[in-house]
Amino acid sequence: MKYKGLITILTTFIILLSGCTNEKKIKVGFLYTSDVTARYVKESLFFKERANQLGAEVIIEHADGKEALQYEKAVSMLDAGVDALAIISVNANTVAAIVREAHDRGVPVLGYNRLIPNCDLDLFLSGNNDRLGKAMVDEVLKIKPSGNFIILGGAKDDRNGLELQQSLEKYLEPVIQSGKVKILYKTFVEDWNPDYAAYELKQVLSFTGEKPDAIIAGFDGIADGCIKVLEEYGYADVAITGQDAELKAIKNIIAGKQTMTVFHPLKTNAYTGAELTIDLAKGKLPEKSRLSYVNNGMIDVPTIKIESITITRDNIDEVLIEGGFYTKEEVYN
Repeated sequence: MKYKGLITILTTFIILLSGCTNEKKIKVGFLYTSDVTARYVKESLFFKERANQLGAEVIIEHADGKEALQYEKAVSMLDAGVDALAIISVNANTVAAIVREAHDRGVPVLGYNRLIPNCDLDLFLSGNNDRLGKAMVDEVLKIKPSGNFIILGGAKDDRNGLELQQSLEKYLEPVIQSGKVKILYKTFVEDWNPDYAAYELKQVLSFTGEKPDAIIAGFDGIADGCIKVLEEYGYADVAITGQDAELKAIKNIIAGKQTMTVFHPLKTNAYTGAELTIDLAKGKLPEKSRLSYVNNGMIDVPTIKIESITITRDNIDEVLIEGGFYTKEEVYN
């Protein structure tokens, strides 16, 4: 009887141990736009790093800027058995099809950085576009409290572009009404594309014949495209904004060609994104105290917002170099 009891206990222990070792490992996907945007490449690596730390398997893919390819890669990830999916959408107007396909398979979706409209998106991780616009306006007005301004925002089909433009207009309104600032031209820039921005700026300069005092550019790439045009025209001393703290922009700021950029703490973003995606895979949402809500045309999407940091020549070393985002050699060589 003693041996029979011992065998029963050992058998039970083995069964329990087997159940633990065979527990399904969570698998998540991170699908972004393209490797042209340096921040997304870095964020994908940080995302994977944090997910691996939490014991999850990760599939990382980008869509080479093509919406059809993004759908194909999303389906491939779902076929590979991901338990949750984080997406930076190529085209906000078409990516809802990915969310529907994922939900048909019982897979939740996190919209990362770009809101996915017209679907029952599970969760949205975002920056604060209102404060982003305010930061740009505040820094420009420190340098150029009056004069001719041009606004070259982001993509119109990207909610970030829309919200940024709204914020810029709101915070510029008082100085426009006072007569201190004249808006020579404002437009959205398709795909946040530097070449399109450069073309728009050339058209404005040719048509108006006026030198701008400030260009509020919605992205560092747009700013760099504008800087090249201004150099062609021999225009110096133009205040220019940007966002994403791309290395080229940091060098432009040091050289006095760009006024500021806005740094989105990529490691914080990506680590948070990985944690949220894994929680979604487990059926968990963040605590309500952490959430705000953004309407995507169908529902009020639970949203986590992460604040960004204004970067000027004065704090590049402190924030970006001491913070480990760039090395001193990268920035100054």
